[in-house]
Amino acid sequence: MLPAPPSKTRGSFRVRFAPKQEIKDYAPPVVPHARPPLPPSLPLSKAEGHATSLQDGPVQSHGQGHAKDRQQQLLLHDQKQPSLPVRRHTKSRLGCKECKLRKVKCDQTLPVCIRCQRRGSVCYSERPPGNWQVVMPLMISRSLEDPWMGEVKPDRNLLQFWLEQTSHMMALRADDNPLSYPLLEHLVSTPSLLHAVQSISAGQERFFDKASLPCLKQRGLTLQALRREMRNASEITPATLVAIFLQGVSWTWTEGHTKDYGREHLCAARSLLNSMLQDPHKRQQPMVQYLLGWYLYWDMSCAFVAKRGDLPPLDTPLILEHVRSMRGSFHAMVGFSAELMYLIGCLGRHCRVVIDTGRRDPILEASFEARLRRWNPENEDRDLVDLSMAYRNYGLIMLYNICGVPAEGHGQNTMGGEDKTESISTDEQRGEEPADEGAEALHQKESPVRLLAIDILDRLFRCSIDTPAFNFHATPLLTASAELRGDEMELRERAVNHFKAMYSTNRVVVNMWAIDLLREVWDYNDAGTRTTWLELLRLKDWTFTFA
Repeated sequence: MLPAPPSKTRGSFRVRFAPKQEIKDYAPPVVPHARPPLPPSLPLSKAEGHATSLQDGPVQSHGQGHAKDRQQQLLLHDQKQPSLPVRRHTKSRLGCKECKLRKVKCDQTLPVCIRCQRRGSVCYSERPPGNWQVVMPLMISRSLEDPWMGEVKPDRNLLQFWLEQTSHMMALRADDNPLSYPLLEHLVSTPSLLHAVQSISAGQERFFDKASLPCLKQRGLTLQALRREMRNASEITPATLVAIFLQGVSWTWTEGHTKDYGREHLCAARSLLNSMLQDPHKRQQPMVQYLLGWYLYWDMSCAFVAKRGDLPPLDTPLILEHVRSMRGSFHAMVGFSAELMYLIGCLGRHCRVVIDTGRRDPILEASFEARLRRWNPENEDRDLVDLSMAYRNYGLIMLYNICGVPAEGHGQNTMGGEDKTESISTDEQRGEEPADEGAEALHQKESPVRLLAIDILDRLFRCSIDTPAFNFHATPLLTASAELRGDEMELRERAVNHFKAMYSTNRVVVNMWAIDLLREVWDYNDAGTRTTWLELLRLKDWTFTFA
């Protein structure tokens, strides 16, 4: 017969034992991990506290004494058993702002945490502190013991943030980035370049807040240093030109203006770049070749938004000669697409003339179309191929939306001439399963612009967020997303979330402006007024770029 369960009365603990005559047949239950009973000759010390108080009382019977001895042993065991550690809820110090506001634990995944990816929200994350790396002295020709040439000493935190974080949003490969550690050789001897990179780092740390004093201070120091370094035009180094590039490209980011793309910096950069390309010594330097590819990307981004006559012509013999020499070679910012950037830059200028004046050139437009459709990057890196094809499709969509869409069947087109070039890449060329008959029939009914737009989205959406090419998606993404219909809400939402993820990654506010522009285009198109983002951009007199 088992003992009765303990009383459930609160505030007391009473044990009821069986009668004396039934104790002889009862064996106490075996407690797991219990220690063996103490020998009868071993007295309990007074230090045992609560257990000894049970022994001090008189023994009423043999059965009750045995039970009390057993209770003493269990109490002693409980006192000596180490307590389990209490699980504490630790707060993530580097969690994103969105998760902190929602009071949920952030997984701190960079550049966008998993929760923000699922919510489709902007991830205001904090960068973890990095560790300084040892740079080989051979990478720096100037002795670090020489006195600093600038008026203000370098900010180690901002410089480290640039080398490890900010510079990577301007490169297609993390392991091939001339703006990261290879730039140290120029930073120690060019104050304007040092302050330029520190101004962008200070701005990116705070999501390019216009009221960021460190960013504005460093930007002012950059301008002061540039004035000193440009007193003699013949002695301007490529490092100084890099500082001018950084000042111009980041102009929209740091100033927060939708109507200024840094025209003065772009024109100055072009003038200095021309002089360096004409110099037999400077033109062979790797930094000058890098600046040429960077300029092609920058010019391509501004070609349409700039007013007629604001930009110098791109199709000059000097530029064309060097663009052809870059064919087949990898560039850290444009990949293998230097010639494509040059072509889209020329096309953007022509489309701006057409939309402003209405003057057409069917022969030139047919040439643009043929050259774009023949473009086929040969590379094993799928992300680079997809990015290149997305920009190629962007050029075709801009051409068709402004200058006319080819006639049905891709025979005679509205731009003059005959389209004998191949169409956009097929499923087999992209390594995917061929479409079924229903999808093929739908494919035939879609307009060329729609097919190009869907192809862009298909390529960009399969690119991972942590891929360096992800930062270069803005222009083709905006172009393709503007073609989505009202019944494609899921794709529209994915496009908006894609821009938010880009903003969370590079923290450039232009991505959020693109969302506003995109939603306005959708409202016009859903209401029956057909428009494109390029036309709306001109109507609003916005001139921001994604360079």
